[in-house]
Amino acid sequence: MKRPAKFQLNGIDYLMLGFDHELRRAGLAGNQCQILLELESPIDAGLLEQRLRHLGERYPLIASRRTGGFHPSWISDPSALCRLQVRRHPFEPDLAERLFNEPLHTRQGELIRLDLWEDPAGHASLSFTWAHALMDAPGAEWFLALLGHEDLPLPAAPEPVLPRSPLSLPQRFRTARKNLVQIDEFCQAAPRSLGTRLPAARRGRMRYRVEEFSAEETSRVSEHAMRLCGALGEARYHAAVALVELHRLHGQLGRDTPSYVLPIPVGLRPKGSAEPLFRNQVTMLMTQIMPEHLRSVPDTVTRLRSQIEQGLRDALVESGQVAGDLFRCLPLPIYMAILKRGLRGEICSLFYGDTAAVNPLLTRFMGSPVRHFTHAAAVTPSPGIGVIFYTFGGRLRMTVLHLSNVLSEEQAAGFAAAIKARLLAP
Repeated sequence: MKRPAKFQLNGIDYLMLGFDHELRRAGLAGNQCQILLELESPIDAGLLEQRLRHLGERYPLIASRRTGGFHPSWISDPSALCRLQVRRHPFEPDLAERLFNEPLHTRQGELIRLDLWEDPAGHASLSFTWAHALMDAPGAEWFLALLGHEDLPLPAAPEPVLPRSPLSLPQRFRTARKNLVQIDEFCQAAPRSLGTRLPAARRGRMRYRVEEFSAEETSRVSEHAMRLCGALGEARYHAAVALVELHRLHGQLGRDTPSYVLPIPVGLRPKGSAEPLFRNQVTMLMTQIMPEHLRSVPDTVTRLRSQIEQGLRDALVESGQVAGDLFRCLPLPIYMAILKRGLRGEICSLFYGDTAAVNPLLTRFMGSPVRHFTHAAAVTPSPGIGVIFYTFGGRLRMTVLHLSNVLSEEQAAGFAAAIKARLLAP
């Protein structure tokens, strides 16, 4: 009998698995993400389920369990493939958020989940939830596009073994050390996030809210980004505004912090490419901003620019990538303890993502126009707050995420509104 193939996790896959460990240990659903498609008309749930099972046969990785010690891997689980289905629900308010807080049974091979329902007006909604350790947001968008368009050519199945590093082991350790030295420097003014001061006994719920910009507002935001950050600086502009408003929120809540640490995601996936469909193709460039640099958006943009440019000169993107691959040999509890110890119990001050333009294939799904598109992702108890930016149908959208025991609904709404107002008028 043929043995199931093992697919090694890369460094960022393992980091996402570490966040999953941290979230579940806090009594939350885990490190899972959600794409919500709001469709103009109902779709055939039976046909969608057939397509899902067809993709499951093509990519058994979507129903896998974690295995291995020093080389953590996914191993396909044929019994989990048989359970791939589309769950159907009656309409209820906040159903998407409730599903977002329902854990995936990853130990039983459930790495993705599809849920479908209709509202009283006859519009359908499709919730796609996936384990973040399996793939990144662009990969998830491609997977949904394959489900929604039967005539698309299927990308190549992933290779079981990761490519070997061109660096020798001593070179890898020297490269990774740059990342550790940077974190040590950050500790001279270690951050204190909003979620750090929570009593251990209080357990919250993951909440999110979406702000949608009109076409005219999106143009205004782009103009401000061009003026302050240059032609390719929209993501930097979004990050700067989010940090300025985070600093104001800390002040409003009376939670001063010596600094703010923001990981800037750096995409490694070839632009517009579906391959590799699985595995996270991203790394993090760590930045630290002091309160005195957050008095205005231009000051913050200047500080972010200088740190990002210095980080690129110092090859800190490669350093973070190599460090993540080396740390895969550690058990998850030890890995997370080391990660948090570096910033004295912190992970970062704000979870930040900017996935840019949504895959254009997702303007329709199984023949139905997509009315609205939402990205959501879990945030760890520290910092307990995050922001994701993306563009759909030519309009900027922003998802603000928070734990209910970190911010109240009123505080989260105020934070989201303040970011939107600042983006429009920096």
